Amino acid sequence: MNKPFSRFFLSGSLVFGALLIASELQLPAADDSPSLHAPPVAKKVPKITEVNGHKLVDNYFWLRDKKNPEVKAYLEAENAYTDALMKPTEGLQKKLYDEMLSRIKETDVEVPYKEGGYFYYVRTEAGKQYPIRCRRKGSMDAPEEVILDVNELAKGQAFMSLGAFDVSDDGNLLAYTTDNSGFRQFTLSVKDLRTGNNAFYAQVEKSFASSK
Repeated sequence: MNKPFSRFFLSGSLVFGALLIASELQLPAADDSPSLHAPPVAKKVPKITEVNGHKLVDNYFWLRDKKNPEVKAYLEAENAYTDALMKPTEGLQKKLYDEMLSRIKETDVEVPYKEGGYFYYVRTEAGKQYPIRCRRKGSMDAPEEVILDVNELAKGQAFMSLGAFDVSDDGNLLAYTTDNSGFRQFTLSVKDLRTGNNAFYAQVEKSFASSK
C-alpha cells in the first residue's frame, strides 16, 4: 500500500471512528462545564471583494491573519472545546489507533519506477513519520542512493510537507518544494545530487506540481 496514503487513511479513519463513537456516547451529567455545551463561534467581519462587477462577501477572511492574537485565541478555544468533548473517548481512540497501526507495515518499500538510468522508489522505516526517497543506478542490485530524506527536513519543524519532486533529465539535479507552515507556502529548493548540496532556494506561494 502507498505509505503516504496509508498514513492519511489511518488518521482519517481514526478521526471518523472517534467522532462516530463520540456521537453515540452520553457526556457525564455531572460535568456542567460551559465549554462542553457552547462551542466557540467565530465573529463575522465582512470583507467585500469585487470581481467582474460581482461583490463577494467573506465574513471569515480575518482568520487568515496568522499574526492576529484574536485568531490564535479563537483556534485555541476550538481546540479546547474539541479536547473536552472528545475526552470520554480517549481510551477508545488509543485502542483504534493501536489496532490500525498494527495492521500497517511500517517498514516498507514501494514499487520502483525507472527513469533515465535510475530506478527510483520510496521507502519507509518504523518509527519515522516521513518517507525516504531513494534511487539505484542501472538496477535494483546497485547500491542505494538516498536523494531526499524527509525526516531530516522535518527536524526542528512543527510541520513538514513535500510538494513537487522532480529530477533533471541527466539525473544530476533534484527540484523539490517543502511547506513547513501548513499554509501551502512552499520553498523551492534545487539539490545537486552529485554533491548532496542544495544549490538554490526560492519562496513560492503555491505548488501545483504533484510529487512522484
